[in-house]
Amino acid sequence: MTNEKTPLFSSLYHTPGAAAYFGALTAADEGFASHVVKAMENSGLRGASVSPLEGKLLETLARLSGARKAVEIGTLYGYSAHWLARGLADGARLYSLEKDPACVTAAKDAVEASGLTRKITVMEGPAQETLKTLAKLAPFDLCYIDADAENYPAYLRWAAANLRPGGLVLADGALLKGGLCRECGEAADSAGARAMREFFHVLFDSDRFVSASIIPAGEGLALGIKA
Repeated sequence: MTNEKTPLFSSLYHTPGAAAYFGALTAADEGFASHVVKAMENSGLRGASVSPLEGKLLETLARLSGARKAVEIGTLYGYSAHWLARGLADGARLYSLEKDPACVTAAKDAVEASGLTRKITVMEGPAQETLKTLAKLAPFDLCYIDADAENYPAYLRWAAANLRPGGLVLADGALLKGGLCRECGEAADSAGARAMREFFHVLFDSDRFVSASIIPAGEGLALGIKA
């Protein structure tokens, strides 16, 4: 027996056996929104979206938040939007933002095919411009960020200004595939790494977010609760 604590980002217990075990537990969810997965695979974009297990985490957090009005920054083909929508109650609305016209078309087609047009609205255009429009509908209950790292600080400041007290912000890809910190070498001096460190300084500002942490799942899921 040892008194040493396991580091937060330790891979000690992230074994292939554990991965296979949880993969078996969530096997039924591999088929969720399969038409979206197929479309992403055909376009070579499957790896850019969340896994089914990460999707279930998004669904769980959406349910816990009790969100009725939510924003997603970075739609891609709409796969994560499907998971978030699965965690939202009937009558709730998710506004999903995407600047790439081809992705917007694919996401809208996917939402329509899933019968989720009453729950998900896909909005085209640069996120920072669209967010100015959405601010008129504030306050929101949940904001999920999965977009360009350089703009994460701006997206987070928008969330801090437009979430209700107790509202939840989530940000995927927060570990930048290992390029977040200075010991990572040149990658840590990139614009994305500098922006992500600024993002975390805002997230851990107790005047803005009463609680903040990171879940070391996938590429890192940061979360905070609006003060």
